[in-house]
Amino acid sequence: MKFVFGSSKTGNVTEALQTIQAPEALLFVVSDESMLADAAEQIQQAFPGVPSIGGVGQSYAGKVTVDQGISVIGMKDQIKVAADVLEEASRIPAKYIRRLEDAFAAVDAQAGNTACYDLCSAGADLRAVTTLSSYMRPRGYELAGGTSNSSAVACNGKVYKDACAFLVFKNLNGKIRAYKENIYVHSAGEKQMMVTAADPKNYTMCTLDDVPAEEVYRASLGIGKEAMETQTFKNPFGHVCDGDTYIVSIKEVDEQGNMVTFRPVNKMDFLTILELGDYRIVVGETVANLKEALGSVSAVLSVNCLFRYIMFGNDHYWNDYLATMSSSFAHAGMVGVGEHYNTQFVNQTMCCLAFE
Repeated sequence: MKFVFGSSKTGNVTEALQTIQAPEALLFVVSDESMLADAAEQIQQAFPGVPSIGGVGQSYAGKVTVDQGISVIGMKDQIKVAADVLEEASRIPAKYIRRLEDAFAAVDAQAGNTACYDLCSAGADLRAVTTLSSYMRPRGYELAGGTSNSSAVACNGKVYKDACAFLVFKNLNGKIRAYKENIYVHSAGEKQMMVTAADPKNYTMCTLDDVPAEEVYRASLGIGKEAMETQTFKNPFGHVCDGDTYIVSIKEVDEQGNMVTFRPVNKMDFLTILELGDYRIVVGETVANLKEALGSVSAVLSVNCLFRYIMFGNDHYWNDYLATMSSSFAHAGMVGVGEHYNTQFVNQTMCCLAFE
């Protein structure tokens, strides 16, 4: 697969599309939700019938980052693609499961060379990922995607509130693999803690091992209340599940002293407090692992967490990150406020689809 990329800092769709020729699929990103409908309509008019999805955030392609206006990532060469949307995504996305089935049928899906890249509106992650994965995983299809920084997403020229838009890819030239990059590590003396009281609907964690969660967290790290706003960059929670660890970011401490997170945790979940690893080494390992898994990689379509984007920027590493990722294959994607990997909704992670 190949990428073609266009952008406009002023949000001019015509300008952004000047470099896009003969795409077979499109992912577009705007910096404000008010731009979404007009961009979706203009892109559909410019490329009628070409599958497209769009959302709000920042984007990147190669070594270029776009944080204002609009960017368009065109995909082409040895792919077959279908796009559709699950509506009522935070309530009952399974109601629209036929659209997902039809999209996989439209590309003549096969396990190993077919996968899904999804983009959902904020707050729709849990049920959207569950619906997608419940259909895909038994059939051998993989998922990577993320969350738009908006209440709506676009699909095929239209805007949908509370929805999950998706692209189903079939690689006509080899395999597709989903991959998750975790730059956080377990400490030598870490402790697993059980969530003993929580309000998952409101993304709130009350107690760990029957002790107030904030008290446990601050005591474990030896920090004061003033550090809570940014400590998640260094020490997020890790949800231990089926031998893997999925990151849970900390948003704030509420007025009742409970911890509010960016993805819900449930009573009886096991959590641990993670430490930031050497992310420069981890990113290099990611490149090597993708190449080893596929033999050769033509392109990687990814979602990077907003917190990674902020932290890498603060550490003057973001440009080096893009350079490393694009050193061996084409790399493009967007910055999301949540990430999806197969059956899981995660935080502070990079998730991607890698194409042989």
